[in-house]
Parts: sequence; C-alpha cells; structure tokens
Amino acid sequence: MEPQFDDELQQLKNALRQPTFRFILIGHNRYSLYKDIADWLRATFPERTPVELRLAEKDYRHINDELLTLKPGIVLIPDFGWLFKEGNESICVAFNQRRDAFARLDIALICFIEPSEFVQVPKKVPDWWSLRSLELDFHRETPDSTGEFINQELEPSSSLGGQTREEKQAEIQRLLRQVETTEPENKAILAALYSQLGSLFFDLSNYDDANTYWQQSLAMRQQIGDRSGEGTTLNNISQIYYARGDYEKTFAYLEQSLAMRQQIGDRSGEGTTLNNMATLSYARGDYEKTLAYLEQSLAIRQQIGDRRGEGTTLNNISQIYDAQGDYEKALVYLEQSLAMRQQIGDRSGEGTTLNNISQIYYARGDYEKALAYLEQSLAIQQQIGDRRGEGTTLNNIGRIYIEQQQVEKAIPLLIRAYKLFETIGSPNSTITQGHLNKIIAQIGEEKYNQIVQSIPSDSVYPID
Repeated sequence: MEPQFDDELQQLKNALRQPTFRFILIGHNRYSLYKDIADWLRATFPERTPVELRLAEKDYRHINDELLTLKPGIVLIPDFGWLFKEGNESICVAFNQRRDAFARLDIALICFIEPSEFVQVPKKVPDWWSLRSLELDFHRETPDSTGEFINQELEPSSSLGGQTREEKQAEIQRLLRQVETTEPENKAILAALYSQLGSLFFDLSNYDDANTYWQQSLAMRQQIGDRSGEGTTLNNISQIYYARGDYEKTFAYLEQSLAMRQQIGDRSGEGTTLNNMATLSYARGDYEKTLAYLEQSLAIRQQIGDRRGEGTTLNNISQIYDAQGDYEKALVYLEQSLAMRQQIGDRSGEGTTLNNISQIYYARGDYEKALAYLEQSLAIQQQIGDRRGEGTTLNNIGRIYIEQQQVEKAIPLLIRAYKLFETIGSPNSTITQGHLNKIIAQIGEEKYNQIVQSIPSDSVYPID
C-alpha cells in the first residue's frame, strides 16, 4: 500500500483491535484498492483470517445464512453497493431489520463501496448507518482500466446527522425511534445509539442532553466491558465541561480517559486525549504544560504512524508560539502541518492550517498575504462542504476588510458567515455579530441597511 494510506490503515487497525462487532465502511475508486486492503488485513490479523462474502445476485435468505455460519472474525464485503441497485429494495429492508441479530455476532463487517453510492447508505440502511464504527476513503488518482469504479472523491457524508440544525434534529428523532425498538438487553447497540445522540446534541450546543446520553452510553460500555468505548466516552464527556468552562471536571474526565487508554494500549486514543489535555492547559494560559502534552501526543502519533493526528498536533503546537508572539516558530510548525495534511489528502485539516497561517500574517499587518491564504482556505472549505470552517474563514476575511475600511466588502461576507453559524448552531455567530455591530457603530444603521439591500440575491456566497 502507498504511504498516503498509512493514516487510514492505522485507523482501521485500531478499530479492529478488539474482536467485537464492528460495522466499517470503506469508500474507494479502484478495485485494486480492495484487493490491496484485503491482503493487508490478512497479513495484519493472521489470527482472525478475513473471509470474503459477496452479495451480488443473492437473495436475503442466502446472505443471512452465510453471515450466521461465519466464525467470529473479519468479514469483507467487496460489493456492498450492490444492495442499493434498483430492484434490491426488499433486500435492503430485510438487511436493515436484521441489524440487531447481526450485531450480536463477534464479527467485523468491512463493507467496500463506490464513492458514487456511498450517500445511499444512510438512506437505504439507516439503522446500520447509525451503528457505523468507522468511515474511510481510499482514493487513487487514475481509475482502473476495467472502468468498474469511477474516479471521483468520496461524497462528504461523515458529518454526523448532516450539516444543518434541522438535519441534525431529524437524525435525533430517527435515532430515538431506534432506541425505542432496540431490545433492552442489547447494550452494545444501545451504547452506540446513545453515543451518537450525545454527539448530535453536543453539535447543537445542547450540553445537558449530550451529557445525559453520553453518561448512559458510558454506563452501558462499562457493563459490557467495552473499555475502548469507555475511554472514548470519557473523553467526549470532558468536552461538555470544557465548553461550559468547568476546567476542573474537564481535567478529571480527561485523566480517566487517559488512564483507560494507556491501560488497554490504545495509543491512538491516548494521543487524542493528550491533545485535549493540551487544549485545556492552553485555555488556562499554561503554555508550558500545553507544550508538554502536545509533545507527548506528537511522539505517540509519529510512533504509531497516525499522520492525520500528527498534522493536527503540529498545527496545535504552532498556536502556542503564536500566542507567545513567536511568529517565526509558529510558522515553522504550521508549514510542517500543511505539508503533512496536503500529503495525506486531509482537505479539512489543510483548510484549517491555511487559515491559521493567514492569522500569522494578519498579526504582522501583512493583509495581502493573509487574504491570499484565507482565499485558499475558503476554496477548500466550500469544496468539501465544511460549513463551520467556511464561516470561520469568511469571518476572518471580513475582519481584514474592516481593518482596511472596506466595509462594503466586509458586510456580505460577515452576513454569510453569521447565517452559516446560525444554520449549524455554532456559538461563533456571536463573534461575527460583534463585527457587524462594529460596522453599524462606524457607519450608522441607515448606511448599513443600504449596503445590505444592495447585496445581489444571487450573491457569490448564497446559503444552500
């Protein structure tokens, strides 16, 4: 396998560390990738030899019988997208309805699917979608000569519950219906459902409900001995208290998460929790501790080959030097982070780092370079549908135009940013509103309203 896939393979390895039920989706654009991943799995898990199950041209009864007769281990389904072809609707329904029975098996279902069909998964088998453990995208630049797979990037579908507040609320209602129909003794499924409900409520800044569901998920994972899930949930709960500014409780949960992850050898999770402990120390203004945690996190991520995590930590280290006014060092780490993220195709991370580089030039008063980096960041975020990142970048561009006394340029961008933040339920909308209030104070409400009314309805920044 090419080095560009090291991060994805590491995530896959981590997900399969424990021999419990897993539903993993892999989007890919070449059949050769399926064969290479299958060979890698056989070499990596010789004690759980992966077996192949093809769905094409089989009725549901045959698929069901084959799954039930498989020994505990790893099951590779190379043609999962076949379920979504016309005429297979009844198989999808049956497959969806039998989710709970399959989830009791000690198997890891690794389902391969073409990028063009990936978006069908939550539509055609929503109950399975809610239990997904991992989504990965393997993409090679040129298509196979067979033409079996098309050459396009995986549709953005990993944002839990969709992008908008309404989409997330609809996903919450769907998950609640699943909770009602799930047998009480099936704690593994309930733990996963509660975990996703917690994440959705957290995204909507509803921290009370997020805490309620994550606490339920935590209790169930402790009951069934899912220590990996326990470490993850403890880490998630910490973020509720961090968002509320309760740093003592944040640290307490992070310490529990770290201890659990170190105990079970979850190096990837350990790196994540150390990174979050660094974020907490940064918020407290303790840059020395922040740097210590980040250096530990960086060492782990480099050791296990977590290149995506490495890019994140390099980016975070830069922010310490930025806060200390050491822009040269900050820029060195940002450039390393950018190179890493570009190398592995982490488009979201690339957009974030470009944004952070722009802030170095903004702090130096070099608005031309700052805008150049922000425009690169914005193009990526709009391309991948990163609405939160897009709102942040538009906000930052608008702030520069305010500094340059170009309020007519700033206003449309800030309005767009504000609407994006409001749509996804981000508290950052108050920051953008503050910039708009500053403009109103400068030019008066009458002039402000005139500018707003002159913005074309088909502006280059429409809300979808």
